[in-house]
Amino acid sequence: MLRRSVVRLVVLIIVYIVLLALIKFVFGYLSHRTFLTGSLAYMPYVDVPLSIVFGILIVFEFAQIIYWNLRFKLPHPEAASVRSVFRILGIVAVVIVVVSAYVSPTAAAGLGAFAGLVVGFATQQVLGQAIAGLFLSLSRPFKADDKVNIASQEGIVVDVSTLFTLLDTDQAVILVPNNSIISTVIKRYKPQPPQQPIAEQKK
Repeated sequence: MLRRSVVRLVVLIIVYIVLLALIKFVFGYLSHRTFLTGSLAYMPYVDVPLSIVFGILIVFEFAQIIYWNLRFKLPHPEAASVRSVFRILGIVAVVIVVVSAYVSPTAAAGLGAFAGLVVGFATQQVLGQAIAGLFLSLSRPFKADDKVNIASQEGIVVDVSTLFTLLDTDQAVILVPNNSIISTVIKRYKPQPPQQPIAEQKK
């Protein structure tokens, strides 16, 4: 799968370059015609959407390559969360670069600042939990089947997903947000030694 993603990324880049060269050639050819001398002024109307579409496709394929590289070390939820972060940041970067190249650097700077605020406010909670989940997976302060007390909740760890840590208590399964675990005290209970049979204790 990693090799396929790399091949698709290379193909997308080559196709994009060829299409840009073809569009430039066509508009240059048309501009030399007497009745189409101003056709070059309309070339950005083709270049901009083409660049945005291919830029997003390239970003998605690059994020997929990052995902498959991380899958060698991390489980799917953590690798997928990193892939999502790369996709969001990549889309914002593509729009800013295209606007800067074809419209105005000033407009791109304003758009970048606005997009940064929107993305930051919209995803701060989710990204915080996803990054915290990635940190928990790497540092492993606890693992499945450990008895812990985190965020005032006590139970057996069932799973550490991208956004939540699942605790099995006597009453229910509790989903604790990962970002709240990072900033709190974690109490991990020591495993209890197995109880010996009463007959062996008397001996």
